[in-house]
Amino acid sequence: MSIACDNDRLCVQRKRNKGNHSQTSELTNKNNMKYFLIAVSILVPLTAAASVGRDLKADGQSKAPPNKSAFVESLEQLHRPPPLKPALNRANVETRWFTQFLDNFDPENNATWQNRYMINEDYHVKGSPIFVNLGGEWAINAAGISSGLWVDIAKQHNGSLIYTEHRFFGESIPIKPLSTENLKYQSVDQALFDVVALIDSLLETEKYNGSKVVVSGCSYSATMATWLRKEYPDVIKGSWVSSGPLVAKVDFSDYMVVVGKAYKKLGGDYCYNLIDNATTYYQNLFATGQGEKAKEELNLCEDFDVDSESDQWQIFSTIANVFADIAQYQKPDNYDLPKYCSVLRSFSDDDAVALSQFVQWRLKRPECIPINYQGAVDYYKWSMDNYQGTGIAWTYQTCNEFGWFQSSAGRKQPFGKSFPATLYTDTCYDVFSSNYTVANINSNIAATNKDYGGLNPGVTNVYFVQGALDPWSKVGAGVKQGATIIPNASHCPDQDSISDSDSAELRASKEKLVELVRKWLTE
Repeated sequence: MSIACDNDRLCVQRKRNKGNHSQTSELTNKNNMKYFLIAVSILVPLTAAASVGRDLKADGQSKAPPNKSAFVESLEQLHRPPPLKPALNRANVETRWFTQFLDNFDPENNATWQNRYMINEDYHVKGSPIFVNLGGEWAINAAGISSGLWVDIAKQHNGSLIYTEHRFFGESIPIKPLSTENLKYQSVDQALFDVVALIDSLLETEKYNGSKVVVSGCSYSATMATWLRKEYPDVIKGSWVSSGPLVAKVDFSDYMVVVGKAYKKLGGDYCYNLIDNATTYYQNLFATGQGEKAKEELNLCEDFDVDSESDQWQIFSTIANVFADIAQYQKPDNYDLPKYCSVLRSFSDDDAVALSQFVQWRLKRPECIPINYQGAVDYYKWSMDNYQGTGIAWTYQTCNEFGWFQSSAGRKQPFGKSFPATLYTDTCYDVFSSNYTVANINSNIAATNKDYGGLNPGVTNVYFVQGALDPWSKVGAGVKQGATIIPNASHCPDQDSISDSDSAELRASKEKLVELVRKWLTE
């Protein structure tokens, strides 16, 4: 397949990549393969191209980390990969590595790195379509292309499945340490081009010559699916966008409003009121000089400063995140919220005690809850020198491109008024550099919306799906943008195969996607 594009700069870069990338791999470590629900083959590149960063055991990794804040932990939970039901049959998923350029847009920078991706060719027929599942702010795993609706559709078309890992997440680390200077290579435009470079290399092989490509994503990776179709319509024939945020926004107060709405609608007024009453109780303790009592009743660790506004912001944000984590991936057919609301009440008839016990239970019963603003900053700074998890890279992107800082500024939500977006903008400033002022963060976010069009990205062959009770829906496509809205559903509600347990609306949406993909692949 010849490389074609309308943008001169991008065309030069894609031709540069065509001449320099290698995706040849060989099977290794046959006796050390790990088997889960699927068979995973581990491959390594033959290419000798220099990689900027692959070894996760870099110097300094042995340095003991600071105590991980419950606030940091709660944020990472909110950005985990979408849950999928286990595959009924074993799939043969191979892990491969692909040589990427560190900077896709600087021809003078020839530094490269190894990008992990996974491939399932169980249904492959020469020249058949490629179904790409885009990784987001998480480490990819083979389950992502072993089960679910996208796998079912690929099977119908004798297609191959690819699961891409986003730069700076999982094992796809382009450069170390993760300093502010090095994280400048962490951006959505770089990540989009990484995907296109991998696809281009596959299309140049005999096996995939003439193959058409469709992509899917959930959450941030669904954002990428939208923008890939916008930026590279010559490569991407269509995009399935499940719960994709489109509008970058600094103060994302609507998020907790929708979380509260979900608890009220599905959990009941008693559940909403319990959370609201307990939050108000603890807020009032701090406001009336009884912070030590709140600290004791919430079982906060000794380094929590009852007089620190930033520490108070973190504990109330963490409480809200604990409840948001449940609401974000709730499935109405499983009655998830009613069940958790029953557990919440079961801890005590006293609302404040019930909330405290529930939060500790969800945090896996630590000896005390580690909450301290400076401790969170210290942990992020440690992560920059000793790569640990995905939190630092995602935090950088939010500061630099997206915002989406989930504050308590919205009305009609049960989490109080005690964690403004300032908690996050301060973190950007204290972790990355003094360049991250509120004004500069606002400017960064405005630039993202200008570049990609916000709610009006100007794309065709894109299918938007939203859960009506998805907190992220407030920055995603709505009815005006042609999105399908699934009643009572939350984040990425349509990932699993068509099932008898699907609501009528969910089933209809999945069936519509099946037909749309069929149409895209015939165009």
